[in-house]
Parts: sequence; structure tokens; C-alpha cells
Amino acid sequence: MVLKLYWISPKIFSSLIFVSVSLSEMPAQDNFRIYPYLQNPSPDGITIIWFSEDSTSGQLSYRGNDSGKTISIQSIPAKAANLEYPDWENIGFFEGSAPSAPFRHRIRIDDLNPSTTYEYSVSQGNSIFSSYFTTAPQGNSAVRIIFYSDCETEPESADKFADWPDPLNDNPRLYLSDQASGYENNLEVIRSRKPDLIFIAGDLVESGGEQRDWDEFWRNNTDIDGEKSIAGQIPLFAAPGNHEYYEGPFLDQYNQSGSERAIKRFLTYFESPANNSPKKEHAGRYYSVRYGPASFIVLDVCNNGLNKSDDDTNFYLLGESDQNGGNAPDLTPGSYQYKWLELSLEEAQLKSLFTFVIFHHSPYSSGPHGFPPGEIENTDNQSGYPLRSLTDLFMRYGVDVVISGHDEIWERSQIMGTEIIPGHPEEEHTIQFYDVGTGGDGLRGPESGLHNSFQRFSVHEDVPEIWQNGILRDGGKHYGHLEIDIEPESIDKWNAILKPVYVFPLYDASEGLYAGYERRVYDDEIVITWRSSLQSSAISRCYPNPSSDIVTIEYYLAETCETKVMIYNLQGQKIRLFEFEQAISGFHSLNWNCTDKRGKRVPPGVYFYRIETGAGVIETKRMILLN
Repeated sequence: MVLKLYWISPKIFSSLIFVSVSLSEMPAQDNFRIYPYLQNPSPDGITIIWFSEDSTSGQLSYRGNDSGKTISIQSIPAKAANLEYPDWENIGFFEGSAPSAPFRHRIRIDDLNPSTTYEYSVSQGNSIFSSYFTTAPQGNSAVRIIFYSDCETEPESADKFADWPDPLNDNPRLYLSDQASGYENNLEVIRSRKPDLIFIAGDLVESGGEQRDWDEFWRNNTDIDGEKSIAGQIPLFAAPGNHEYYEGPFLDQYNQSGSERAIKRFLTYFESPANNSPKKEHAGRYYSVRYGPASFIVLDVCNNGLNKSDDDTNFYLLGESDQNGGNAPDLTPGSYQYKWLELSLEEAQLKSLFTFVIFHHSPYSSGPHGFPPGEIENTDNQSGYPLRSLTDLFMRYGVDVVISGHDEIWERSQIMGTEIIPGHPEEEHTIQFYDVGTGGDGLRGPESGLHNSFQRFSVHEDVPEIWQNGILRDGGKHYGHLEIDIEPESIDKWNAILKPVYVFPLYDASEGLYAGYERRVYDDEIVITWRSSLQSSAISRCYPNPSSDIVTIEYYLAETCETKVMIYNLQGQKIRLFEFEQAISGFHSLNWNCTDKRGKRVPPGVYFYRIETGAGVIETKRMILLN
């Protein structure tokens, strides 16, 4: 690769020097701009997205459910205008000849079987990509999920070494491998573990508005070889971080319109379940995923609260409640996202064995963003501290783990409190809070003068480095991720095993440098256990309540058994009966259209539903019907 120094036009910027790469020297990807990758899996479907250089249609082929026949679908390409290289990037890095915006191809495959692996291929022009995907399970099933944050990709990551604070002294030093190698090795370890899903808790790229940084992200996560393409095999989910709202280092950083241009790149790449927000611009910024025995609630916390208030997490942006504000959602009570969050937590508590919440800013941290918000000494204008206000809500609905990043310091904090389940005794509950911001960028230590009293484990302080003859043999802070295995121990007991994985650099004596790597696990493995307490009672709910149309009744069965759901009026008269001879264990739902057994609409008033099973489980709850 030939590198040239290029002076950007004074019309745009003055006195700035850029490194420019000619188009002929860019890595050739034939007819693909980005190779196919997986999004938004469900028990009966999945989305496959790719980007092409031109508007030629592509073709997706996969093997069908029952017949084994190959099914082919032609794509309808659409110009991805949000992915244009900005003028400053075009001039500074491409001498005014940057590629035009690519074409986006998106195909949703439906009518698939749950927990089933399918081979698929995508042809685009003369290029062919082949890999496989696996649909989500229907009901509870053992799963493996990976979480990390702060890879902050950029072309400059090659030969860029992170500061590596020494726990024993203040001498400055750099990490043993560059950021590009650190992230690539981290991804290779993740791919080798064959997880079901990957969640990235924000700061995927260095600058959300710099297209080259997104090019680098997908260069790492996709490949023409389907066996090497991690995103071609494993669905990626992501929470937006503050860097996704950051337009670029050579502009006015977080200017309002620039930040919206930046986040639209993120939203162009990722497809997530709908959040049905009244504010259409919030689509894709927060969402909930139910996968097997767990619910994963992903939030956008990049601009909480009123601008520059004690609740703000980004002093550079105006929020949805500020005059002339942007579309970055708030999380203050009463905001669209907060209302949605509470409903999502309630649903997760009922339907899932475990609940995980993923967002970017760490509420409990000993890193630089652990200071309270502000613009004076010992404060931070990108603080995660305000998000502590959500802890009571998380506790009430039994959230098990909160995963974030932002501080680029591997740290686990623990909060204890009480979970509240309607109609049941309050139970003691513990939430584990993680900063997993060691994806592939920084490797920070704690801030002087900042004490996190909730900290239970910190790599910087709890994992001493072991050196022999000038070579690191074990310990220390490294790039890595959190691996969680959720698996049954018995019919009424499930475990979520949380493993803090790090990618240890191995020294190659023949090369005289750290050229290899190895998967290792820190000594801070946590096991969270779910036990069925439903032997003599049922957990259920109905919604909407009050209702004027259809009422959905959801309930959980601890074992397979005969089940009856009966509707009574206020006088105790049975007006409707739903019978199930052998309802399998797990979560169920039924819809009552507010009619009696003859199909006649019942009058408005107070009604009750009663759940009875062959195992003796009985629960009765009230419903209100409106006109």
C-alpha cells in the first residue's frame, strides 16, 4: 500500500495533513462492498443483508424446510445514501475520488423451523458467498451469548498501540499488540466458540460519521470465506454508543445535524425488532430480543436528560425534550424510551428465565466516565453516573445482568435489592453490572480519586501480571469479552454461567514479539440460577388492562399438564372456558375477544380469569372491560 501525505483544501480545513489511499490499492471485494451478514433471528425467520458496488440484483439461495429443495430469492437493491463518504473524508483520504454510496440488499426469510441450521449462499455479479445460519429456539433451550464493547474500529488501528497502565507503578507503557490485531484476535476467539448471538454494547467505530471507520468494522466482521465470516454465521446486535453519534474528529464533533448523519450510518447497517415508538426516528435505537430462555433489552443511553443537567450523559447533544433537539432518545421517566423500557421489563420478567440489559455508558465505574456529569473538576461531560437512576427499575423487574462499556476497563459491580412480582412475596435479588469495554481499542486503569464502592472485581487491581525473563506469562489486562452459557441443570433449575474471557498474547521467540494468542478466563466466574417457584402458583398477566377489544392472557406452566383457563363475571358465573389437554411446560398465551361461549360480546365491567392445571396450580386475577 502506497501512503501519501495530502493537504486538504483550505476551503474545508486548514493546516491539516491526512494519509490518503488511492482507490486502486483498496482491498478488492469484487461485486460486494460488504459481504452478507445475519440480522434479527427468530424461531421461524432471519434477515440477511449485504451491500454491492452497483445496482445489480443479487440472489440468495437456501435449502428449504421439508423437501430439501433449494429456494432462491432475488434481491431488490436500494441506494444506501446514508453511507456516502463525507466531503472532508473524500478530499482528505481519496483525493476527491471516493467510491459512491453502495447499494443495500436485504432479504427476510420466513417459514423456517426453530433451532435449525440452514446452508445459504449469495451471488452478486461474479462473486459468490456461502455460509450457514441457525434459527432461534422455540421456548427454552441451552444458548451461548457473547458480549463486548468499544472496539472503535478505524483504519489507523493498525500499528496503533493502546496505553497500558501498570498496576504497580506510574511508568507509561504501550500494550503488547496493536489495536487491529487485538480486535481481530478477539473476534477469532469468539468465532471459535460458536455462540448463538453477539451483542456489542456501543462504540463499534471510532467516528460514526467517518465511513472509513465503518468499512474497517465490516472488514473485520465479514469475509468472502463463509467459514471465516463471523457476522455471516452469527447474528450481531448492537447498542449505539456515543462514538456512533460522533461525526468525526475534523468537524464540530457532536454538532446536532452531524450527529444525526452519523447515527444514520449505524441504523443503515443494523436491523432489530420493532420498538413501535410514536417517534419514528427512534426505530432501531432501542429494542428487545427474546431468544430461548432469556430476554435482551438494548437501550440508547447516549443523551439522557436535559442538556447539561445532572441527568445528562452527553453534554454535546440536545435531547428529544429540548427545544430544537435531535432524535437521540431520553431515558428520564415519562420519555418514550422509559415507558417502553418498563413494559419490556415487565414482559421479560413474565416470559423469560433471565433478563439482560445492554447499553453503552457504565453506571458504576472506576474509569473516567464514572465521575458525575458536569464541566468542572472531577466531573465528566460523557458520564455514565446518571444511569444509576435506572437501578431501582431494573431491580423491581428482576434484571439479572447489565452490560455496558464506555470506560474501556474490565470491571464488575454488584447491587443487591428486592424483586417485586405481582401477587407473590418480594424476593431478595442481585444484579451484576459489567463494563466489558475491552473489545479492541483502549485498556484503561482506574481514575485517581474515584472509588467505586460497588466494585467486586477489577482486572487492573485483581489480576497481577506474571513475568518471567522479560516475557509476560499470565495475568494482566487484555482484550476480551463476556461469554454467557445458559443451560438447564434440571427440569426446574437453569444456570447462566458468566465467564470473563481474555485473549492472552503469546510470545514468539523466533520472531521476538507477541505474535500469537490464547483464550483464557479470569478467576471471576459467576453463576446465576433460576429455580421454578411455581409448584403451587402460576405467574400470569393480562393486557391491555383495562381493555375495550382483545385481552391477551399470558401464563407459565412449570410442567406439562392439563390446563384450563376460565373467564368469570363479577357474579361468579363462568362465561368462557379454554381447555388444553396436554399443555407443555413453559410460557403460553391466549387471546380472549371479550365474547361468551356463544360468541356474544359481553357487557363492560369487571371480569376475572382463573388458571387451573392438573398439577393443582390455581391463580385468579381481575380484568376490566371498557365500552
